[in-house]
Amino acid sequence: MFRWAPKRMVLGILLMACSGAAAQYVPSTRTTNADVQVRVTFQDDRAAGDRIRVELISETGTPVGEAYTNAEGRVSFHIISPGMFELRVSGNSLLGTASEQFRIEDMDKSRTVYVRVKPKTDTAATTAKPNTAPVTSAADLRVPNDARKAFHKGMEAWEQNDFPKAAEQFEKAVSLYPEYDSAYNNLGVMYFRMNQPDKARAAFERSVALNDKNADADRNLARILISEGNFARATELLNKSLVVEPLNPVTLTLLCVADIQQGNDDGALATARKTHQLPHEGYSLVHYVAGQALEHKGQPQEAYAEYETYLRESPTGAEAPQVRNALARLTASSQPQPQ
Repeated sequence: MFRWAPKRMVLGILLMACSGAAAQYVPSTRTTNADVQVRVTFQDDRAAGDRIRVELISETGTPVGEAYTNAEGRVSFHIISPGMFELRVSGNSLLGTASEQFRIEDMDKSRTVYVRVKPKTDTAATTAKPNTAPVTSAADLRVPNDARKAFHKGMEAWEQNDFPKAAEQFEKAVSLYPEYDSAYNNLGVMYFRMNQPDKARAAFERSVALNDKNADADRNLARILISEGNFARATELLNKSLVVEPLNPVTLTLLCVADIQQGNDDGALATARKTHQLPHEGYSLVHYVAGQALEHKGQPQEAYAEYETYLRESPTGAEAPQVRNALARLTASSQPQPQ
C-alpha cells in the first residue's frame, strides 16, 4: 500500500476561486459587449455563499438570464444589448428576495454589481438546519466608511484581475481599520494570487485571529498549511470552518486531502461521500481520494468504482492520468497469476 501525495498543481486549483456560472443575454438592435460580475454579499460585505439564485431581468420585465452563485457568492453574465437591467436574488438561506438595478451603456466593457442580502434569522429556519451564513464579527459592524470604500475598490480591482491594485486597496482598508478581518482575508487571497505565500499566510492568520468564525479565512489558511504539509492544523481550521459552513464543497474537499495525508482513511472516505451528495462540480478530486482510502482498506472493487466515477465527472482532470494508472493497476492485480 502507499499514501497518496497531492500534486502542487491540484492544490493550486483548490486555492483558486472558481468563477461563477455564466449566462448570456441576447440582444435587441443596439449592441455592446459587457461582462457583468455580480457579487452577492451580506450587509457587512461578506460573501453570501453558494447555491443562491440570481436572475437577470430586462427593462421590459423579461427574464433573460439565470445563474447560481459559487462559494464566494459570485456569478457573471455576458450582456450584448445595452439598457436597464435588474438583478433578483433569492435562496433558502436568505430573508426574502433582494434586487438591484443597473444600466449597461453601448461602450461598457465590464461592470461589477453588488447585491446586499439578509440571512434568515427566524427560529424555524435556525432549528431546521445548521446556520450556513458567514458569522459577522462585532469589529466588522464598526467599519468606518473610508475603510469600507477602500474595500469596495479592492473588490472592483479583483474583478478586473488587477491583483496588485486590489492588494493596495485592501492594505488601505486594514490601515484605516486594523480590525477589518474580511479585508485581511481578501488581502491574503491577493498575495497568494501574486505568488507571495508568506504574506498571504500572515494576512490569513490575522483574519483568523480577529474573527474566530470567519469560515473563508479558516479555509484559506488551511490551504496554505496543506501546501506546507501541516495537515494537523489544517484539519483543525477546516473543521472550524465547517461549523459555520457545514456544506461547503471546497472545505470538504480540502478536509479529504488533509485526512488521507494523516492516514485517516475512514475520515477521508466519510467526507468524500458527504461531498458527493452535494453539488460538487469541479471537486471530483474527492473520488480519487476515496479510491485511495478504499485501496488502503483492502477494498479494491469499491476503489475501482470511485476511480471510474472520477473519470466520468472529470475525464480531463488534473488527476486523470493517476486515476487511469490506478485502474490499470487494480485490473492487473485481479488477473489470475500464472502457475
